[in-house]
Amino acid sequence: MTKQLKLFWVAFSISFVGALPIGTLNTNIANFALNNDIAGAAWFAFAAILVEVVIVRIGLVMFDHLVRLKKLFKILSIVFCIAILMLAYKTLWAAFHMHNFRDVLPFAEINPFYSGLLLSLLNPLHLPFWMGWTAFLKKRKVLSNETRDYNIFIIAIGTGTLLSFIIYGVVGNYLMNILKAQHNLINWILGLTLLLTGLVQAYKLIAAQMQLIRNQMKKSAQILLVFLATSVIGLASCTPRYKPRLSSQQGINFKTISLADAQALAKAENKPLFVFAHASWCPTCKQMEQEVLIKQELGKAYNPSLVNVAIDIDSGDGKKLKEQYPIRATPTLFFFNADGSLAKKLEGFTTADFLLAEKGTLTKQ
Repeated sequence: MTKQLKLFWVAFSISFVGALPIGTLNTNIANFALNNDIAGAAWFAFAAILVEVVIVRIGLVMFDHLVRLKKLFKILSIVFCIAILMLAYKTLWAAFHMHNFRDVLPFAEINPFYSGLLLSLLNPLHLPFWMGWTAFLKKRKVLSNETRDYNIFIIAIGTGTLLSFIIYGVVGNYLMNILKAQHNLINWILGLTLLLTGLVQAYKLIAAQMQLIRNQMKKSAQILLVFLATSVIGLASCTPRYKPRLSSQQGINFKTISLADAQALAKAENKPLFVFAHASWCPTCKQMEQEVLIKQELGKAYNPSLVNVAIDIDSGDGKKLKEQYPIRATPTLFFFNADGSLAKKLEGFTTADFLLAEKGTLTKQ
């Protein structure tokens, strides 16, 4: 099978099968046959097919732009769903009130050629249906961008639709002979079929919209979580880190020297060494600095008699201190004798009275 013949057969099959489900176009053909109006059926079919092939031919030229018009396809799908449901309502209403089959068909009273033009122009499925198949066939390399392939594609589409119209005309003529007075039965069959088609289309639209909403909610939740996490991190980074007061007018004055220098100074001055081991993230450390270490009685007792130094346990000095004397809680208060030996180790919040008592113990030694 040559490439062109394969293209014709594929496009013909798609068009033929796609035109078989009951719709306004083929039901009008059946109506013309029921009324023995063969000329009207021919003119109607010619106009409907003409509009379809012209729309598809224009769509092929503008394919690269049309595939991006997802919103347009969505609107056309909604219009199609509403039109099908309205026609189903009208048909079932006519069946319930025993009206003639012809009464429910739109534009049934005007010239068949113009009726075919209008109904085919108003058919919202032409463009999305054939653009979807065009994308598929191009992906499979059945359809190329050559003008010859486009022309074969268009001829096959028109031929497939024409065959389906002929079948509806024959069926309509056959029905006229065996169900001549049963227009009402046709109304019921057509109305229920249209109603089912409309409900299926509505379900697809609603399901797609719900999926879109779920995706949007999921995406919004992810964005919100990222925003909250970023805000927390930013707030944490902007929060002033705790640092003990190294110089106080009335409380303990901590010297801004290293631990080794503090130990050397204590030994040189023959004074005990007080080490306040703290952490910038420790709320208890901050509480002690604000409530205890600034007390005047502590300043009077500690500043002249001890060498005082504050060490951040996350600093280099702090890590060395932790290696030598394990720190299990913050703050940890170390009291060293003048010779460098450890005299006392206190963990956690410590009151001013306890510190005063501890100082007295150290200075008596």
